[in-house]
Order: sequence, then C-alpha cells, then structure tokens
Amino acid sequence: MRILVTGDHPVFCEGLSSIATRLYPDATVRVVSGVRSLAGLDAGAADLVLVDINGAQSSAEADLLSDFVSRTEARIVVFSDRSSPGFIRVVMDLGVAGFIPKSLGVNLVESALHLVNLGGRYVPDILLTTQAEGFAETSPSFLGTNHEKLTPRQREVLHELGKGRSNQEIARVLGISIATVKLHVNAILQALGVRNRTEAAIIALRAQASREEHLA
Repeated sequence: MRILVTGDHPVFCEGLSSIATRLYPDATVRVVSGVRSLAGLDAGAADLVLVDINGAQSSAEADLLSDFVSRTEARIVVFSDRSSPGFIRVVMDLGVAGFIPKSLGVNLVESALHLVNLGGRYVPDILLTTQAEGFAETSPSFLGTNHEKLTPRQREVLHELGKGRSNQEIARVLGISIATVKLHVNAILQALGVRNRTEAAIIALRAQASREEHLA
C-alpha cells in the first residue's frame, strides 16, 4: 500500500505518518507539505491519501480536494479542526472516504482508518446526529436498544469489526473458527438492522465513542 500524507501543519502530518506506519508497517508512507501539492500530484501516486485541511482556508482547499477526487481512485480521508455539520457534509459530498475531526482520539482514528481501508466510509458523530441521508443512523436510543439484543460473544465480534478486522483476524483474536465468526456477523447485521459489516463497524465506533465520553 502507498500512503500519502499532506497538509500545512508539519507536526500534525508527521503524527499522521507515524500512525499510518504503525497501522500498516508494510506500506510506503510519504509526507508532502501543503494541500496545494494535490494540484500537481499524479492521480495514481497513492492508494490512501490523508489530507489535513486548515479550517481558515477551507474553501480554496476544498476546491483543490474536489479536483483531486475527480481524477483519482485513491481512498481519501480528510482531517480538519473545523467540524460544523455543514462543512463536513460539503467535504463528504466531494466523494472522500472519511472526515476525521482533529479532536478525535488516536484509537478512534486508527479504527476509522481501518474502516476506510476495508472499503467503508467514516462519518463523525456530529453529522450522524443530524440524520444525514445515506449513512448508518446511530442515535443513542438506537445504540442502547439494539446493542442489548446481542450476546456477549456477538458484542466481542462487533467490537473487533469496529477495529476493521477481517473474519480471519477476528477468528484468531477470539479463538473461534471462521465459520463461527460468519454466523455471528450475520446475526449482528440482523440484530442491528444494518445492511453490511461496514455499517455495523460504524455502530461499533459510535458505541466506543459513547463509552469513552461516559468514562471521561
């Protein structure tokens, strides 16, 4: 995998680079200074692009991002200190694979990147609570009512889904067979009323965030 990190804050970009290297030790990670570098970047230069957008200059950077999205097949994840629902919706509508507020904890950032790498989209809480069309709904009542339908083992499997793990990885971590994992995943999808494991993983991330806020 080829990962490109770009933005106007070198320290933040180096931090993203370290997270990406830890998550994907076999990947080639490159840091490019400045979002404006996207304008001249080869569309096939990376498989995953992590972009730090400066909220104060978001309009110009969004235009550059839109142009890059239109000519690349890379999965793009945007990080920003600006997290209003309207701005997030504008960025997501460009076709990026995720929007991660800079205030998000490292563990959740890692889980979000795993989710994106599996082909899903990461949407922050603030946009989900506005009931944005096209994304899995995970209101507090939804989490509480449906999560209680799961068995303890199914909750463990759901937690691992939130980490972006494959069936094979879940089987290894929990010490069960792949066939058993598949049965649990199917049961989880039915219990939560979601269409696929990506939406289930989003719910797992929401549940984790709610627990962390409660403990804080």
